[in-house]
Amino acid sequence: LWPTNTTRAERSSLIAGGLGWMLDAMDVMLYSLVLAYLIREFSMSTRTAGLLNSLTLVASAIGGLIFGVVADRIGRTRSLMASILLYSLSSAACGLVHSIPQLAIFRFLLGLGMGGEWSAAAALIAETWRPEHRGKALGLMQSSYAIGEAIAAGVVLFVLPHFGWRAVFFVGVLPALMVLWIRRDVPEPESWKRRAQSVGAAPRKSIFRVLSPKTLRLGAIAATMNAFTLFGFWGLFTWIPAYLSL
Repeated sequence: LWPTNTTRAERSSLIAGGLGWMLDAMDVMLYSLVLAYLIREFSMSTRTAGLLNSLTLVASAIGGLIFGVVADRIGRTRSLMASILLYSLSSAACGLVHSIPQLAIFRFLLGLGMGGEWSAAAALIAETWRPEHRGKALGLMQSSYAIGEAIAAGVVLFVLPHFGWRAVFFVGVLPALMVLWIRRDVPEPESWKRRAQSVGAAPRKSIFRVLSPKTLRLGAIAATMNAFTLFGFWGLFTWIPAYLSL
């Protein structure tokens, strides 16, 4: 059952993580929803259009690794704020581009922030919520991604006909405003604070522990399953909106 006696830290971390994932989805999906207009604007092939989205996804993997290290060093909430700023400002910058290389640069930067937000938000919630309800909270956080896609469709519906595709990307800067609330109301997890205080007293654990026999098999199975799932997901959600537009 869903808990009724959640703490303020649990609630605020869930809201921050859920909004981060939701607005992340909005910013990422704006590209797919205006892709047909970008193809015409820059006279690019569908191969180039797909390559740009693949570039964003590769960057998201890199961003997840980078911001994972950053979150260990400066904290989960600070890392979450930095990643949200990165993907929202990069999304808005896509509305200023005048060439395919410029668009590629900002899509890559957006991907870094996207992957960083995924990892920072998940770590924030996982370390703040009690173990018996952690799965529910993480599931709810990830469910907000679909809401973000619906919001992106609404943005394109109302903004694109009146102001054009550039204005659609400008709307992508709005998630940056959430950083002000996160800084004020979302605390760092107590477990991270304890580790930060005792970092000099205990030996640093190697990340390669995840390759130990105890975790390698299950980790490989989970990674393979998710890789195939995401392969299908991004293939569909990159091209179905563009196909319908074309």
